[in-house]
Amino acid sequence: MVKYFEDRGAKLIERQENPAAWVLRTFASENSSHHTDWAELYKSSEQFSIVQKQIASIRDSSDVKNKVTFSSTFSTPMRERIRLTCQRMSTIYRRSAPYNMTRIVVWILYASLLGSIFISSGLRKESDSWTEDQAAALIGTVFLSLNVVGTTAMTMAIPVAKRMRDVFYKHRASGMMGHNAVFFGMVTSELPYLLLISFLYVVFYCATAGLFTNTANFFWFILYFFLHTSSYSYFAQCFMCLVKDEKTVGALQGVWIGLNLFYAGFVVLPQNFFSFFWLGLWINASRYALEGITFTQFEAISTPVEATERSPFWFFLGCASDKTTEEESCSGSMIEYTTFFFGGRFSASNRGIDVGVLFGWILLALFGIWFCLKKFNYVNT
Repeated sequence: MVKYFEDRGAKLIERQENPAAWVLRTFASENSSHHTDWAELYKSSEQFSIVQKQIASIRDSSDVKNKVTFSSTFSTPMRERIRLTCQRMSTIYRRSAPYNMTRIVVWILYASLLGSIFISSGLRKESDSWTEDQAAALIGTVFLSLNVVGTTAMTMAIPVAKRMRDVFYKHRASGMMGHNAVFFGMVTSELPYLLLISFLYVVFYCATAGLFTNTANFFWFILYFFLHTSSYSYFAQCFMCLVKDEKTVGALQGVWIGLNLFYAGFVVLPQNFFSFFWLGLWINASRYALEGITFTQFEAISTPVEATERSPFWFFLGCASDKTTEEESCSGSMIEYTTFFFGGRFSASNRGIDVGVLFGWILLALFGIWFCLKKFNYVNT
């Protein structure tokens, strides 16, 4: 090797010099000649001719029986690859204390802050009542809970998804990993934390707002909240796998959040939509989560909502001034006020639809993650 380079103009090797280091310095150091085309010199060399003849001889005399073949691209079955990838990503998540602890702490603070607006309701007696403004504000805290937590989940998941995606591109380029294993790893590693955070949020929110009613309603609250938050988090992963950088994802994130804010049924009430605007009300996730949570939680609240005289709610209840006295008040249940508030467009009978649509959004996001991991590559590998 030394003779080969010295015969072609390389600086003579010094006594006791490392040949490997000398070769690297010959064509890669700052003092080497940049005018020497070592690749062309090799192609015109006798060594190159010998190697080419050996390769041609091997090909001509090859025996099909001796051909080495493999049944699959990878050395382990798909099930094992998925198991190992999920295990590895779960370990990485457990070791990412700043990311997960930040999510938990922030969401507990949000839950306590929004729930504390109605902290006095937990101390109310059954004879006490709410005003219409207080009842509307309670619905508003549910709406804010869904969208504030959903937006936070999406924002925090995007940079994490980008790092996992970029690492996967490099592993795929080296033939070490396929998109199926990474897809299951990304989904399953996020799932336990979404369940934990949803549970903690609902506990702290209900504790401060005084909404603990019964076990069944508590379960429905967690289920709707978990499904809604999961849709945000998994769409963050989907968007990050769909486009190249975080700036472009920010545009998609803005569309998703804006759609869920405007068409959830609180900023603009369902009865005020008309024509094609109804489409947005029926296709966004927050609308179904808001409907599901309000009607499952408020049906068990015994605190009445007192109607302001001659207000729309007062007429909705069928109150008449000649049938009430100064000592009597016109009031309805919280579920009656919720039905009135949404103009009768939201209903407790839609529980199955609410759950089904939220599951549908999650499945769409999961398919998007899988498809984009399979088809796209935004890193130069």
